[in-house]
Amino acid sequence: MAYIHRLAAPGRSTLVLIPETHGDRHQFLGPLVGGLPSSLGVVIVESRGQGRSWPPPDLDKASIKAYASDVLEVVEHLQLPSWFVGGHSLGGMQAIEIAGRKPIGLCGIISLEGWTHHEVQAAAFGGLPARTESQRAADRKYREERYARLRWSPEEYQRLVGMWRQWTTGGRILEELSYPLLSIWGDRGMTVRPSRAALRLPEEPICELIWIEGADHYITHPAHAAKVGEAIARFVARVETSSSHSLSP
Repeated sequence: MAYIHRLAAPGRSTLVLIPETHGDRHQFLGPLVGGLPSSLGVVIVESRGQGRSWPPPDLDKASIKAYASDVLEVVEHLQLPSWFVGGHSLGGMQAIEIAGRKPIGLCGIISLEGWTHHEVQAAAFGGLPARTESQRAADRKYREERYARLRWSPEEYQRLVGMWRQWTTGGRILEELSYPLLSIWGDRGMTVRPSRAALRLPEEPICELIWIEGADHYITHPAHAAKVGEAIARFVARVETSSSHSLSP
């Protein structure tokens, strides 16, 4: 379930990353992790049934809350004293859920296109032009190729697809947030980008919003991954510096 890319250098934190729906460790390896300091520890947690983690969760236990609990078990097992949690899409939603648990040692949250509520998709990006048939066909082919490798039953697949729509606590967690948050989104080429209200992000300094120009939902793809990695590196360094100053006599 957990892939330890590297251990943290003394005095540095560990970044715990969670892939998207049907994603695995390879989503982050390459330009994204390459943009992070070599002294920063990196652990990737592949959710049940994804990557090398098998089997999928029981149908009656598949939920964002359950997946978040799995991540926290990994953190506890590794005994991470200081850590950040980040994820893409469904993984970003898990990161927000984890923040709501207020676990020991957590320093900050990184949400990469992590929906705070399923209605955000339509509220923020529902006005985009309809995709062409060739674009939809390419998307279907991409999804089918990924899903074929999963060995999931149709029932397991449908449960996972609907999981994100059943999670409704993201907005409340962010309203009560006590950790720094970095929220990164692709702007889909939009001239006027969605408001924080449409994204359901609080208008608070603790919540940083960054747009990746020209990117769509898949901001971890190689074309955009380096920029995302650089943004994460700046965020982690800023939070670590702020924490060290607050602990100074």
